[in-house]
Amino acid sequence: MINLEWLRTFRAVYITKSLSQAAETLSISQPTVSQQIATLEAHLGHKLFIRKSKGVLETDEGKMLNTMISGSIETLEEVEYQLQHKKSQLKSIITIGISQHLYKTTLCQNIQQLGAHVHIKFGNKQTLKRDVEEGKLLYALVPDEINSFDIIGHPLPRQELILVGTPDLDLQGIRTLWESDAAQAEKKLMRQKWYAHDPASGYIKMYWISTFNRKRPSIVPNYIIPNEYEVLFQLSQGSGLSIALAQNAAPFIADGRLVNWDLDPVDFRPFSLITNKKRADKEITERILGLLAEDRKIKP
Repeated sequence: MINLEWLRTFRAVYITKSLSQAAETLSISQPTVSQQIATLEAHLGHKLFIRKSKGVLETDEGKMLNTMISGSIETLEEVEYQLQHKKSQLKSIITIGISQHLYKTTLCQNIQQLGAHVHIKFGNKQTLKRDVEEGKLLYALVPDEINSFDIIGHPLPRQELILVGTPDLDLQGIRTLWESDAAQAEKKLMRQKWYAHDPASGYIKMYWISTFNRKRPSIVPNYIIPNEYEVLFQLSQGSGLSIALAQNAAPFIADGRLVNWDLDPVDFRPFSLITNKKRADKEITERILGLLAEDRKIKP
C-alpha cells in the first residue's frame, strides 16, 4: 500500500525541483526525502525523477503521477491547514439533539446565534440521552432533569400548559363565564372543536384535572396530529381549541394566529439542557443557556 507521506513528498519535490528545498518545505531531513522517493519509485516500478547536478527533473511517469494526485494532495493540505492554523470547522461543530416541535418553537429562529457550524438531530428523550452519553451529541434539550456519570444536566424552568384557541371564538365570553360559573364554562369548552397531538389527549386531561375540580373531560379530539408544533399550526388555520406548552404556543400567540385564553396555567414538567461531561465546551454551554434564557419561550 502506498503511504500518503510518500505522495506528499513526491509532490513537494515535483514543485520545488529540489530534494533539499522539498525537505525544507516539509520540515524533514533531505535523507528522509530521498528515502521516501526511492521507496515510492520501488513500489511503482518506475523512476519518477532524474537526479541532476542542480536539482531533479521529472520523468514522464513522474508527470503522469503528479497529474493523478495533485488535486487530492492539495485538498488534504487544505484540510491540514484548517485543522492546524484555524479554528477547525470539525472541532467547532455544535451538535444538538431536540424534538422537532421544540426546535421549531425554540431554536429555529436563533440557530445562527449558536455558532457557524450547528448540526441538529431530532429524536425522543431516550435516544437523545443515549447519544449524549456516547458522545454522538454534545448537547440535547430534553424534558425532565437528567444527570448521570457521563452527563451534566442544566435544569431549565418547568413548562406550563395553557389553553389556546383561534381568534374567532368568544374568548371574553368564556372568561367571564369561567369566573362566575366554572362548570358551565367547562361544558361550553367541551362542545368546541379540539386539536391534540396524541389519541390519549394527555395534555387535555392534565389541564382539566388541575383546572376544573379534578374532573376528567369527556372530550374526543376532532383532529389528532402527532407533532405538537403541527397541531398548533393546523389549529391556526382553522377554528377550535387546544392545550399546549406555553413556549410552543408563544410564536402563534405573538403574531395573533392564536389567543391565550388566560385561564389557570398548569405546571407540567421541567426541561434540561444535557451536555456530554467530557466533550462539551463550557463557553458554548453558557452561550446556549444564555440564548435559552433570553428566549421568552423558556425563561430562567
